[in-house]
Amino acid sequence: MPDVLVLGTAEWDSPIATNQHYVTRELARTANVTFVESLGLRRPKLRRDDVLRMAARARRAFGDRHENSAHRPRPAGSRIVSPLVLPVHRAPTRPINRALLRRATSDWLASPRPRVLWTFTPVTYGLEDSADAVIYHCVDLLATFPGVDGVAVGRGERSLASRTAVAIATSKAVQEHLAAAGFPRIELLPNVADVSVFTAASRPPSQRRPAVLFSGNLTVHKLDLRLLESVAAALRGRGELLLAGPLAAGGGSFDTQLRRLEELGARHLGVLTPAQLAEVAGTCAVGLIPYAINDYTRGVSPLKCFEYLSSGLAVLSTGLPAVVELARANPHVTVAGVDDFAARLLELIVPVTDTVLTDRMTSAAEHGWQGRGAVLRTLLESELARGR
Repeated sequence: MPDVLVLGTAEWDSPIATNQHYVTRELARTANVTFVESLGLRRPKLRRDDVLRMAARARRAFGDRHENSAHRPRPAGSRIVSPLVLPVHRAPTRPINRALLRRATSDWLASPRPRVLWTFTPVTYGLEDSADAVIYHCVDLLATFPGVDGVAVGRGERSLASRTAVAIATSKAVQEHLAAAGFPRIELLPNVADVSVFTAASRPPSQRRPAVLFSGNLTVHKLDLRLLESVAAALRGRGELLLAGPLAAGGGSFDTQLRRLEELGARHLGVLTPAQLAEVAGTCAVGLIPYAINDYTRGVSPLKCFEYLSSGLAVLSTGLPAVVELARANPHVTVAGVDDFAARLLELIVPVTDTVLTDRMTSAAEHGWQGRGAVLRTLLESELARGR
């Protein structure tokens, strides 16, 4: 049984479960997994949210894991590490961070078993040199996200490209980026969802209402605010816009924007567990992906597509390249521009039959973590065999 070190870009108890949380769960079925929480690629600012986040990290680094609200279950055979590193990844902090990170991962470094580095961040401080196999799992164009140190990300990716046998890309835009960075072999594995949780909570047409759902991080960096406002206004007297998720979890603020949407009739449900979100989604009609199109979102592969479909929802999205490609193969996924987005939405909130709901759920069934987990575990075995 190998020892797998997963370097994440989020906290384990972050409000929204992302690719890295599910990958950790699936790898832990056949490996000892250590999940290392975010090293802080986005430089914090002197604002309340960032100060609270840094204070919480310090408490966790000294053994207190009780201040988080999500309390995501830890997979059997795994452990969570919260390294106390400086969120600046250039000289003169690099030697300090390297020493702190190696100390936090000393158990993995000393393991007599095969060691695997499965990293979601290219900022690794040389941990790949101690691994028998290295896999770079790239889910975003990290360097394009506001506040992230693009120089550190670019330097890390170039270094990993020369030491990594395989990288995983979650979209074609990410695949092209990794190829340009020099990675020798790239597996294209778009994001999938925990579809069984959402399918189980799906309700029949008689229990549906003309509600429209967006689930995810409410942040100005991703969302098209003008589009969301047009949706809320168009639904007045015809339905309801529901928003589920944290406010500006990646930094910044969304308070003013949320007040404006609530004035237009939207309702914020707060941060929901996957089971709670599935219960809400199972009574709605349409799932939204109202992202602005920018350098960052062009590389996004939204796993919420399959959460929505497995709940029996129609999906309406802006023109993200990954969703445009999915829409070509799935008639239940619609892509619209800003000018006709609200009009297309009103066409989709009409009641549908049991057959349509079943078709939507069936189209999502093969995009779940049960099948993807098997693919990732096979990849892990083959990379270890290649290394030996």
